[in-house]
Order: sequence, then structure tokens, then C-alpha cells
Amino acid sequence: MALLKFTLPLFFIIFGAGELLKVRFVSAVAIGTIDVVLALLLVVWFFAFKHKKYLLSGALVLFVATLILSLLLNILNYTPNQLVVSSFYILRFVLYASMYFVFVDLGRKYIQFIPKLLLLTGVVVLGIGFIQYFLFPSLANLYYLGWDQHMNRMFSSFLDPNFAGAFFVLTLIFSFILRDKILSKKYTKFIYVFIILNFIAIFLTYSRGALLMLLVSVISYSAFTKNWKLTAGLIGAFVIIFLILSPRFNMEGTNLLRMASVEARIESTKTAVNIWQENPMGVGFNAYRYAREKYGDLDNSKFLPSHAGAGVDNSFIFVLVTSGVLGLAAYLFLIYKIFRLGFDNIKRNKFALVLVVSIIGLSANAIFINSLFYSFIMLWIFILAGFTESSVRE
Repeated sequence: MALLKFTLPLFFIIFGAGELLKVRFVSAVAIGTIDVVLALLLVVWFFAFKHKKYLLSGALVLFVATLILSLLLNILNYTPNQLVVSSFYILRFVLYASMYFVFVDLGRKYIQFIPKLLLLTGVVVLGIGFIQYFLFPSLANLYYLGWDQHMNRMFSSFLDPNFAGAFFVLTLIFSFILRDKILSKKYTKFIYVFIILNFIAIFLTYSRGALLMLLVSVISYSAFTKNWKLTAGLIGAFVIIFLILSPRFNMEGTNLLRMASVEARIESTKTAVNIWQENPMGVGFNAYRYAREKYGDLDNSKFLPSHAGAGVDNSFIFVLVTSGVLGLAAYLFLIYKIFRLGFDNIKRNKFALVLVVSIIGLSANAIFINSLFYSFIMLWIFILAGFTESSVRE
């Protein structure tokens, strides 16, 4: 247990560091410090805690089974190296999803401590975001590593404004709904400052997917709490901020009316659907990069493989094309089970409300970017699901 007291805070700080502590070591696979700490945390949990029944275990096992099956069905279509790289993604998903089990059990012991650590992660990501926005407004110097330039946008430690924006929305939901529970009353002002800065950060990402996610999240929160004033206030804020930011619409990256990225996402989805129609059982999780190459859709990055090359902009289409109809059905069942975990307890548990609002907002966001399979967002959701289940049992 002494090891946990050191490992947990370290884990949440490294979590906030995002992509900054990742090292690419083979092909398109990158191992981060967080992966090592996660593995350590998993080992400590396995040997130090008694394990009981978990509400999501069946859905998780079913989905992972479809991922493995999808790759086995395509074993003759790829080289041994390609199969190994694709297998790493399945192992990573298992590692990240296992945090659900870990935090179901850890939540019982650290029920007052874990929300503070989640807030710490949000503070780290937000702090890095504002430092980056004012001192490093572009990723042009990392273009050779496969990153987009993202001129004059906040991308924080995730090095991508769309994923950063989605994460800011998640931490905004978390801190707003739990504003009276995370810290003692004397820190109330800090929580409200954090909420306001998160709100500003979402707009500084210039991510329309994040703005849509925020709107959907607030509408769902209003529906559950019968508080429609919040939705009306957000819409009013949208109009005002849109007018304030409109002078920056002359630059492509900060133009909220830009069409190039919309067209690219539509094309990405069309390509994936066309490939799936010829491979109804999927091309293998996550072998999509190699499947694209076979269909002539080559990665045009001049340097290392693009970070977007292995996925599809729509999370649900991504699951469909990689693991087929069975995989999509299993994944939708998993999302449904996560939703029900929160929904069934929403009237008596605020963490359940956070989980439900987060999964609804994120599902809307995932139509436009592959946020449901972005490692740090996956991690947040599985930790939140595990801690929600733990707090409900308490």
C-alpha cells in the first residue's frame, strides 16, 4: 500500500503530461511513461486487492474478444511485423481498460483522494495548455515527427487541439458537477477559476467538435437536472464569443467556418466505409493503416508516419472497419453498459451524473474525431467508470 501512495499521484501527474513523455520506438508504436506506470499500478492492484464482481467485465471481455478475432481472421493478409504492431494496440486497449477494474477497488480505499487526483490531471493539462498557447503557438517544429502544425491553437500536452478540446470538456463537466465535493469549501474560488479557464481553453482550441461536445453535454445535463438556464446561458455565450473571435476567421486554423477539415473527415469516413464493404468482418484491429495502403490510400507524410494514419475520424466507423459488424455491436454494448452504470444511479450519485453526461458528450464528439479511442480520453472514461461503480457501492 505504501507503493500505491507514491504511484497514484505520480500516475495522475504523468497522465497530465500527455504525449510529452511518449517515445516512439518501433514503426508507428509509441510507448509512454504512463504505460509503464499503468502496468506497475495494474500489478500492485492484482496482488494487493481482493477482486469481486464488476459490472462491465462481460462487455469488456466480449469486445476484446472481437478485436482479437478480427486480427486472427486477417492473419494471412499482413506481415509478421504488421501483425505484431497491430497486436500492441489491442494490448494497449486492454491495459487502459483494465484501469476500470483497478479503480473500482481503489475507489473504496481512496474515495476522497481520487477525485482530487483527477482534478490534478486537469490542472496539469490546462496549465500546459496556456503555457503552450502563449509561448509555442505552433507545432511546425515537430512536423517532421508526423504532427500537424495547428497554428495559433491550444493543443496542450496532447499536441492536438481536437483531443485537447474534448479533454477540456471532460474536465469541465467533472469540475462543474462535483464543484462542491472535490475540495473543501475554502477552495471553492479555485474550482470556479478552474472551470472558467477550462471554458476559455475550449474556445482557444478552435475545435468545433469540442464546442459541439460542450453543447451536447450541457443540454444533457440540463435535461437530467431540469436546469435549462445553463443551456440558454451557454448558447448566449457561444454567440458572444463567436463574434469576438470572428476577426480571426481569416486564418484557416482559427476559422470556425473552415471547410477543408470537414471535407477531409468526410473523405476519411467514405474511404473507411468502402474498405469495410469489402471486408464486413473488419480488416483487423488495429491494422487499418496497412489495409489503407493495400487499397492505394497511402500515407503522404514526408517524414514519420502521420499520427492520423492508423485511424478514422469517426470512432464508430473506426471500430466497424477494423473489427467488423461483430466488433461494432460489442462496442456499442460496452458504451451502453457504461451509460447504464451511470444512468441507473444518476439520482443518488453525482459521479454517476458526471459519467452519463461525459459519455453522451463524448459520443457526439466521436462522430467527428476518433476521441473514444484516444488513449488519454479512454483512460479518463475507464477511471471515471470504475470510480463511479465504487462510489455507488459505498
